[in-house]
Amino acid sequence: MTTNWRQRVLESHRADLDEWLEHEDTTELDEDTVDTAQRIQWLSSVRRWHPTARHREELTIRLTGGEAGRGGLRFSVGNALLKPLQDGVTASTDEDVELELVGISAGSTVLHVRPTTSNTAPQKPATDNHSAGSDDAPEAAEQAISVLFDAVKTVEGREDVTEWTPMLSSLSRLVSALDRFDLAVQFRYYSGDGTVNSSALTETGKQYVRELRKTHKDALTRVQSTIFGRVTEMKLSGVAVIKPPSSPAISVKFDPGEITQVPWKLGDEVHLVVEERRRLARGGGNTVTDYLFLGMPTEDDVIEVFDDPDDFPVTVRHRVAPPNEDRDAQ
Repeated sequence: MTTNWRQRVLESHRADLDEWLEHEDTTELDEDTVDTAQRIQWLSSVRRWHPTARHREELTIRLTGGEAGRGGLRFSVGNALLKPLQDGVTASTDEDVELELVGISAGSTVLHVRPTTSNTAPQKPATDNHSAGSDDAPEAAEQAISVLFDAVKTVEGREDVTEWTPMLSSLSRLVSALDRFDLAVQFRYYSGDGTVNSSALTETGKQYVRELRKTHKDALTRVQSTIFGRVTEMKLSGVAVIKPPSSPAISVKFDPGEITQVPWKLGDEVHLVVEERRRLARGGGNTVTDYLFLGMPTEDDVIEVFDDPDDFPVTVRHRVAPPNEDRDAQ
């Protein structure tokens, strides 16, 4: 094919080409839009043969800075960052959504995280295109991540954070960890339906969170309580039900495997130290309170349960009142 021949073909179709270019959208697309279009197109093709196919959900956490330059992550850094991130996801929904670290790669350091739920519905086998779990699991995970991203975007825009009050403590601890290790963070979520969304916590957002520590002290105060009652139920999933005298039962959550190591059993009367954490109910509006097991009080009633002190005040109070009763710190 000679140059002259190409030129003649181009000239013969010049009018059609110009007309096509006039109607073509020349707006520059961002990375999320381009990746979303590609993933949805791929999924549409696959669903011709596998109608229920989905992409695997994944959250990537890109860390840049002094502690993330080698494509690795020290355990001390990972613990400081991942725990407040998990707490932020927990506070974003009334569903039990857990984050699993499934990989790590360079660039500077990218953590690959998969959101899962503890739904007890029958599990479907995982395939290359479909995540394991019930049909409700992806919806709950995506909703939790979406709320987390909205909260991050709110502090980035220095907007009113009233709606995200239950998540402020987690965001503040995340900022503290980023400051401690001189890191910046970017989030990217790949949903099962193919859409891709990004969010970043820049210096602007981090500075706003630092300011909120002064104006929203109540939301950032970690509240410890002691509860007394009879153990009426214990679940291997990590929940014990405590029935205080003349009060509604309280569900206390445990870290994975911790409930099998406690020195008491069903029917025993116990004193427990718990941390109260609020989180958003699905659909917004109301909040629910979780009670997380921290330990058992000493004989002198001196409670030392936090291994890593941070910059938050701790309020300790004793109660046997029902969870929905108004309580004042003693």
